[in-house]
Formats: sequence, structure tokens, C-alpha cells
Amino acid sequence: MTDLLLLGCGPQRTHELRSIFRQAGYHVIEVDNVGACCRRLQAEFRQTSYSISDQIDHAAPSALTKGVTILDTAMLSASSGQPQLLSCIMDLARQLAPGWRLGLRHRRLEAPNGAGIELTSLEFNFMKIFTMAEVGEAVSRKKIVQTFGEDYLSYDQNRLDTMVRRLRQKIESNLGIKLPLNTVRVRGFCFDDVLIIDP
Repeated sequence: MTDLLLLGCGPQRTHELRSIFRQAGYHVIEVDNVGACCRRLQAEFRQTSYSISDQIDHAAPSALTKGVTILDTAMLSASSGQPQLLSCIMDLARQLAPGWRLGLRHRRLEAPNGAGIELTSLEFNFMKIFTMAEVGEAVSRKKIVQTFGEDYLSYDQNRLDTMVRRLRQKIESNLGIKLPLNTVRVRGFCFDDVLIIDP
């Protein structure tokens, strides 16, 4: 489960946000001393099993620790609507789960380094297949071709190979990073990194 630190708002707003995030599957911790909580989290990260206790340490503050995500609720005023909250959640998700992101709205692929590029309709439909698969799971050529709305037996496999080769080149030349899309002999293709859909 993803852990979320909820900071800096009044009791009523805290209660509302805690309910929203708990319903969304977050483990919400209210903290009044960031430094102490970060030190405790850092110690727990070093242990073999990572879990967050419900107790809050009230020791003296210290510098924030890298790897701890903080939601600054000052930006979520009482008049904030769902779009702002969704945007905030997506920003948190980017920090908590770095990886590749596929934007639905603009058919855009974003690399872990934050660089992004627009995809053609065919490239987008191809990449979307891997959002439904596990990291490293092979997706068959047959499934890919059928997703394109084509007949597998009459489809020219060279078209698929050409599209994949051009997509790899496009990503590497424009984003400066290698696309972790690998060919699995006989079976098809796999994506060897996290790929998440951005609404």
C-alpha cells in the first residue's frame, strides 16, 4: 500500500482529506513534526520489512529525507475542486512510482526523466497494451495485431517490426533514453519497466 504524509491543514479539512485518501487506498498519517517522522521512516526503509506505525514521533525537527513524499495541503483550499485534487494525486503518484507514463488525453509518452513525446495513433494503441500487462510480461504478436483491429493471419508481420523499430528510434533520439521495450523470441514483446496510464 502506498503511504501518504498529510500535512498542514485544520482539523475539519484534515478529516475530509483523510477520508478521501483512505477511500482511495492510501494509508494516511497526520504529522506535526516532519523531521522526526522522516527519521523514523528512513530507519524503517532500511529494515527488511517496511511498514509505518500509527505512532507519531514528536522529537526535534531535522532536514527532510529524500524519498519521502509530502502532500502540502496549503494548496488545497476549501474551494478546491476535484481537478486540483486529481492533479495533486497524480503528482504524488509520479514521485512514488517513477516509471513511464502514457497520457490518454494527448497520446503522450513520458519517460521517467520527465521528458515526453506525442505518439501516433498506432504507436499509442501499441503502448497502451503494455499498461494492462505486468512488468516484463510478454504480449503475443497475435494479441497486438488483434488490438489493432486486424486479422492476425493476413497481417504483414514486417509492419509490426518496422513500427516497433521506428518507435524505439523515435524515443531514443527525442527523449535521450532507451525505451525498455524488448522482443521476446517467438512470443512477442515485453515492456521491462513500470508503465502507467495518466488520465
